Order: sequence, then C-alpha cells, then structure tokens
Amino acid sequence: MNVKSETCFSNHDKKPLSFFSSEEEAFSSAKYAKKRYGHSLLPYLCEKCKMWHLSPKSRHTQSEECSYCTDSKGGLKQLYVSNYKAQKRADILFKSNGVLLNVYSCPHQNGFHLSKK
Repeated sequence: MNVKSETCFSNHDKKPLSFFSSEEEAFSSAKYAKKRYGHSLLPYLCEKCKMWHLSPKSRHTQSEECSYCTDSKGGLKQLYVSNYKAQKRADILFKSNGVLLNVYSCPHQNGFHLSKK
C-alpha cells in the first residue's frame, strides 16, 4: 500500500514521501521496487514521523540522533558512525542543495556531525 506522508518530503523533488507502518512492510515495498523497476532502496525509521520510509541505496547514510548536540534550530543533530559516512552525507547534500557542510567529531559521543561553519 502506497500512502503519502503529510509531514515528510523528499529533499530531491520536495514531493511527499511514502511511509510504511512497519519495517517488514517497507522491506517488502523495497523488494517490489527492485524487482519491478530495478531501484535499490533501503528502509529507514524516520525520527520526525516515527514511520518507515525508503531511501535510494546510493543516498543512504546510516545515522542516529545525538543525545547531546543540537542544531541551529534546537533539534538534535544526526550522529554518523564514521568520518567517511558523515562526509558521504555532506557530499550528497552539497550535490542536491548546494550547501557546503563540514564534518567534525562529536565532543560527547563516539561519532561525527555536520556543520555549516
């Protein structure tokens, strides 16, 4: 079932994202997309809406919310497990939004953040 989100939108084309109520449902949809269209997608749990979305495998960079660090809007920053993963996300965002981001080590946890500074 393809249900569109009212709160989450694609960074690429600004269209509403499809969402799934379970990881199993998201994986099933990803397998269908691979078989039917040849698209490699990965499910991820959205921190914003707490539902599952799909991301192109080439754009997926696993992260979690940092328990300590906040962004300029007061939200929790994303924490990437490695400098490489953080830099990959920075490169993806630069290509899609034109925003240059720097990678730096989190002072509180084992991981890395992105910053405009």
